[in-house]
Amino acid sequence: MSSLYLHIPYCKKLCYYCDFHFSLNLKTKADFVAALCKELELQHNFLNDTALDTIYFGGGTPSVLSPDEIQYIFATIRRFWNISPTAEITFECNPDDLNLPFCKELYSLGINRLSIGIQSFFDDELHMLNRRHTAYEAQQSVHNAQQAGFSNITIDLMYGLPHQTLERWKQNLDRVSQLNVQHLSCYALTVEKNTALAQSVKRKQVIPQSDDVYIQQYNYLIQWCEQHGFEQYEISNFAKRGMYSRHNSNYWSGKSYLGVGPSAHSFNGTYRFWNTAHNQKYIDTLQNNQLLQESEQLSHSNICNEYIMTTLRTIQGIEIQRVQQLMTSEEFDSFLKQVQTLIQSEKLCMSASHIYCTSQGFMVSDMIIAELFV
Repeated sequence: MSSLYLHIPYCKKLCYYCDFHFSLNLKTKADFVAALCKELELQHNFLNDTALDTIYFGGGTPSVLSPDEIQYIFATIRRFWNISPTAEITFECNPDDLNLPFCKELYSLGINRLSIGIQSFFDDELHMLNRRHTAYEAQQSVHNAQQAGFSNITIDLMYGLPHQTLERWKQNLDRVSQLNVQHLSCYALTVEKNTALAQSVKRKQVIPQSDDVYIQQYNYLIQWCEQHGFEQYEISNFAKRGMYSRHNSNYWSGKSYLGVGPSAHSFNGTYRFWNTAHNQKYIDTLQNNQLLQESEQLSHSNICNEYIMTTLRTIQGIEIQRVQQLMTSEEFDSFLKQVQTLIQSEKLCMSASHIYCTSQGFMVSDMIIAELFV
């Protein structure tokens, strides 16, 4: 079984913190959809397996697509792959796009998992982030999705926002408990280069929160999730039992996947490929039946380090037998010595088969991963 990612590079509004590839110019959307379907045709041999187990529409904002455009994309996918009857098909949405008729259209098209970018249930926080939906629309989008038949819904929330108190963060999570969603992704607000937020911070118009505030809010998140039946299965992802994101779990376990659309990445186990992050160049090239992408063959150290980086973010952690197969004997011995040091400092645990972060270790996982790199 294989995974397919489709990057939809359009948004209706600039979110101040976002550094993903997107465009506010929706005039090229029809040409983009045609180009995307052409890429699906040109790339249909990339995956050895012709059956798709997961499909993920990401962005950008996939919910800018019309039902007819989504149907056309699905028709193209089915020309070249079989979609498993039990496939997980995720569609990222902005809350204000999710009126009831649109939710029903998405459900009828075979999409069975919605990822809703709520970020906050409070209008002042949404305004600070320059989100285009309101707090009311955030809650209503979930109700509409449920009424349309969706029973696998994940929502995104952000913590560590400027001026966000612990009490306000608690109130955001309380709203989640009222909505009966199956999955939750929570991210600390990060100031990325070349974003509007970075410029505001540089001009001292926005003052980032201290590390102590991030830690306090993250610790409360862990406590809240434990109390409300959400299992932490990755640093930022929490799910009710049996509702882990299968698509993202495939990424984290190092499985091959095909990514289509501007800036999308693909991986075949040895090589990584990435498309141009320029919408018009992407469209023009595919109109000539060509791909505009770059690639790199992963070195031995890259393969080892990527395995460490992706698996140590998950609750399962590093499979000892697998990492031993990837490393030389000298590298593995050095790796185990460093692991023992991190175990003594209570940042890692080791079972007979796996090495994984403690709750304390999750807080400093980037540092741990860097120390374990080959």
